[in-house]
Formats: sequence, structure tokens, C-alpha cells
Amino acid sequence: MFEDIKPSWLLDFEHYEKLLSERIYFTKTKSRERLLVIYKKIYLYTTLTNSIDKLDRRSNIHNFFNECKNNLIISFDLANVNYISASKQILRSAIESFFRFSLAISRYIEYKKNKKNGVFSVTESLRSLKSMQDTHKVGRMTKFVLDYFERTPVKSLYSDLYNLYSNLSSIVHVNTKDNFTPHKYLSDYIMLDEEAIQTHLAQLEMVINNIIQVIFYFSFNLEEERVAITKTDLMEFESTLEDKHCLDLIQEYFDTIRV
Repeated sequence: MFEDIKPSWLLDFEHYEKLLSERIYFTKTKSRERLLVIYKKIYLYTTLTNSIDKLDRRSNIHNFFNECKNNLIISFDLANVNYISASKQILRSAIESFFRFSLAISRYIEYKKNKKNGVFSVTESLRSLKSMQDTHKVGRMTKFVLDYFERTPVKSLYSDLYNLYSNLSSIVHVNTKDNFTPHKYLSDYIMLDEEAIQTHLAQLEMVINNIIQVIFYFSFNLEEERVAITKTDLMEFESTLEDKHCLDLIQEYFDTIRV
């Protein structure tokens, strides 16, 4: 008879299984269309930049590229299952990975240009890029990236990413009462907050929008490596942007310096 009495942990686990079967995802709500657009953009990033993943296997370009991609996918998935705070934390990691990717690929571009100009020694700029790419001082690294792209047509894109990264950092550190997760029980996660998800999806979409536009910027310096991305490739993507001037700005920038 006593064998029929279930321990409390098992009862709790079975309650968890029941909640899983009852769970509603945001892809089953009116947010589905927004999530579909974002997913399509993440997929575009992973396919549009496959050739970048093959650059200089001795560096960490492909590692940072894949880490950013994986973080975006995980952040998307966590948002869909209503783990919004966790999704924000992973989105912050995606920005950090992309910043490190930006440094690694900039170092590669500088090295190729130096070699073409007959400069074979390691310059101070290359040293700085490598140092910041590998540093554990993340705040210093993100500020370095912001300054490095200060005089480029992607300045505002990095500024947006930097500001969001700073904002998301407060969530990671949980240093104010506004950043605590409101859920107290597992059952709370089956109650969807449409307002909260829309705010977060705007952040997630901004990150992927900016990343794709920066990749377009990098592609102009990687044509010899067959990393060719044109505005035609991004036509459908561009139609979803509220601010469409940045892609034109990037195109005009390279058209001007090549005259």
C-alpha cells in the first residue's frame, strides 16, 4: 500500500508534464506573423553569409559567426515558449558574438589590404583588433567596436546594437526590481503576455536587421573571397525595414571610394 504513495518530487514532475501538454506557444497566437518574419531574417543571415564562414580557418571568424547564429536561433525559440527574460539574455550574447565577429573579420580585411600594399609586418591596428577580439573585458570590447566603426556608414547600426547590449546587461545582472522575472510558478509560463513579447520581438528584429546590413557592408571588402552580396539579394529584406537609407548609404560609400 505504501508503494502506491508517490513522492512529492514525482508528483511535481508529473504536474510539469501536464503543463507541457497544455502549453501555448506564441507561434499559435496572433504574434505568429511577426515571428515568421523574424525567423525568415535569421534564416537569411545563416544562408546569405555561408561563404564568410569559410574565411581564414586559422582565425575565429567562423566560430563567432556560428555562435551569433546559434544565439539568435536559441533566443527566438526561448521567446516563442515564453521564456522572455532568458531570451533577452541570449540575445545579449548574440550581440557580443557579433561584435567579436566584427573585430575578427575587420582584422582579416586589414591584413589582406596590408599584404596587397606590401606591408607584411603586424601593425598596431592588427594587434588592437586581435586583443579586443579575445579580451574578457566585454565592456571595453564593445566600446572599442563602437569607436572603430565611428567613421563608417554602419556607425548608427553599431550604436543601436551597443545601446541595446547595455540595456540587456541590466537584465543579466538583475540589479533592479524591474529586471526580476515576474513568474513565481511553472504554471505562470502558460500565461502569455502579448505586450511583453511584442516589445521583445522588436528588439530581436532590430538585432537581426542591423546584423544583415553590417554583413552587406563587409561584403564589399570581401569580393575577392567570393563573398558577394548585392542590394538585389536584399530586396525583400529591405522592404521590411522602417529606415531604408542605410543600405543605400553603404552602397554609395563604396561607389564613391572606388571612383
